[in-house]
Amino acid sequence: MKLKNRFFYILPFIVSVFFIYVPTSQSKEVRGVTDDAIKIGVSMDQTGPAASTVVPLTIAIKNYIRHVNETGGIHGRRIKVIIEDDRYSIPAAIAALKKLVYKDKIYALIGPSSASLVNVIWQKILKEKLPTIVAPSVEVAVKPLKKYLFICTDTYTGQIRTLVDYMVKDYGLKEPRIGLVYPDTETGKTDLRAALPRLKKYDLEPVTKEILMPSALEATSQVMTLRRNKVNCILNIGTIPPTTIALLRELRKFGLKVPVFNSYGAMLGEELNRAGEAANQAYSVHAISPWYGEGSGVAQMRKITLKYSPGTEKPCRGTVYTGGWAVAALLVKVLHDAGRNIDEDTFITTIEAINNYDNGGLTSKMSFSSTNHKGGDSAKIFKADPKSGKYVALTGWRKSD
Repeated sequence: MKLKNRFFYILPFIVSVFFIYVPTSQSKEVRGVTDDAIKIGVSMDQTGPAASTVVPLTIAIKNYIRHVNETGGIHGRRIKVIIEDDRYSIPAAIAALKKLVYKDKIYALIGPSSASLVNVIWQKILKEKLPTIVAPSVEVAVKPLKKYLFICTDTYTGQIRTLVDYMVKDYGLKEPRIGLVYPDTETGKTDLRAALPRLKKYDLEPVTKEILMPSALEATSQVMTLRRNKVNCILNIGTIPPTTIALLRELRKFGLKVPVFNSYGAMLGEELNRAGEAANQAYSVHAISPWYGEGSGVAQMRKITLKYSPGTEKPCRGTVYTGGWAVAALLVKVLHDAGRNIDEDTFITTIEAINNYDNGGLTSKMSFSSTNHKGGDSAKIFKADPKSGKYVALTGWRKSD
């Protein structure tokens, strides 16, 4: 009886020791996380119509993650990047997301390529509780607040407001006669909804509105109308580098020497300065620094990139590569700050605690919170400089309101 009584008293101790030191089947598995790796998905256009613009962003992510892995990884884990081609199309974006979540079982996502794709897949991201840093800085990703979606910089809408403010207040035009040029696309309409109220704030309206589609090879009819309406400045929004160059060259051809204030899309690639003297009066807004921007983070980006790709130095690169680098840097910071024991909710609470994160000039400082998933709130104004082949910053980081 004494032996039985002793066993009765020590049984709870044995059970407690067992549960403390022996893993059980009840321990939580975290999708995409193992003892030695974290899987990150990237859904970006690799072969579709935007590939030439988007692929540099993907390369930047791969280079940054390679650097992190080669310098020890994150808390003993390597980051495994799995890239899927969304081909800038809705069916491909949906297929890419399903593959990354259900087959690859990723922990977090970077992507997709465009605003229209964000509109389609954000509900699926929320359903799967998938932490996502959205590449395009679109308002739909963060307004209204969506638990698992974040963007690094100020929205495109905020950047347009900054651009209009500079055009009206800083450039010093007397009696502005504004010609508005935009494409009849979702991006163009989004920029238009930001530009018109901002102009109205200054009691201004465009004297003409001209549609210039992304596929346009020339802009003769648009420029003729702009000249006929005697515009003394042009607000070119919703644009991309090729159509911006077409517009600038037609303006020069027809002798219309007026400043052109371009949205962020004009600086996505390296092409703008290739327009030569036609780009002498081209200005752009952007929330991301170009290749030759100032700051320790930008300098580090150049150094590491050229280590992996020696001999690829160029006088200028667009902002897309820097954007990819900034996204990857934010992701790594979150993983580092979250510690070894991570899950989906740990990602959210960690990123929401970030305040005034300085990435060395890649973007403006980032802050997030439980009510704000838009990291940046500022952009700079740049001017094309065909002689140096660089984009020259004319301002510091300026907040939009």
